[in-house]
Amino acid sequence: MEELVEILSNIDELETWKNYTPECDKSQVAKAYEEAQKLWLKRMISGQRLFLHPEVINDIQTQGWEASDLQKRMIWASLIASDESRSSKKRMYRIKESIINKHGEAWWEDVYSRIKPAYAAKERIKKISSGPAVSIFVSNTIIGAEAAHIEIDSALRMIPKR
Repeated sequence: MEELVEILSNIDELETWKNYTPECDKSQVAKAYEEAQKLWLKRMISGQRLFLHPEVINDIQTQGWEASDLQKRMIWASLIASDESRSSKKRMYRIKESIINKHGEAWWEDVYSRIKPAYAAKERIKKISSGPAVSIFVSNTIIGAEAAHIEIDSALRMIPKR
């Protein structure tokens, strides 16, 4: 069980987790998912790989890395918005189908409405580190690092917290 939790928590694409548990019984899978989700959230947030409002990030941390239903919708929107692969559109449709099957059309519509602000924040954050001169300034000076932190925080605050 611990091995499965560790494996799942290190897989970025949440929608593929079911591929790693075909022969496990449902109660074991549910327990493994619950524990793996906490570790996954901690890893993704600590690595600044999710585009969520700073207050939402703080709430998730204080909740012991357990996301509420609303926060899960925000996380799915962030995952879709942050995908820059060639197959991002296909992945979005797979996620959409999975969400609709599990949670319903209204849940998906809420996720979908949150994608655009997360994408805008991601693009704004990307611009912060675009170009070698800016990168060097940000990584080698206190002023640059502080300016980047402020800009990242501002970009993340564009994302709705409710």
